[in-house]
Amino acid sequence: MDRLPLSLDPAARQPPASKPVIGWLAVGCAVLGILTHGYVFVPIAIVLSVVSLVVGQAGWAFAGLFLSVIGFLTSPVLLTLVGLGALAAYLGMI
Repeated sequence: MDRLPLSLDPAARQPPASKPVIGWLAVGCAVLGILTHGYVFVPIAIVLSVVSLVVGQAGWAFAGLFLSVIGFLTSPVLLTLVGLGALAAYLGMI
């Protein structure tokens, strides 16, 4: 068995691995957006997914974005807002 390098020097210690909390929050908000009020949780999930992608949590970020898209497509309120915006742009009101 190989010997493990032991040291009491603080510089030789490795920092503990950080947990992907932002990615977890993104996925959690996206799931809540699917199951409950999408107009509240889907935009929060999209923002958290982008932040987790910037931080380097790509797997959780893409999962959050994917679930956010599903939450967007299953939210009648968000689809109505986008539809009204498209109608206003078509009629030249914007």
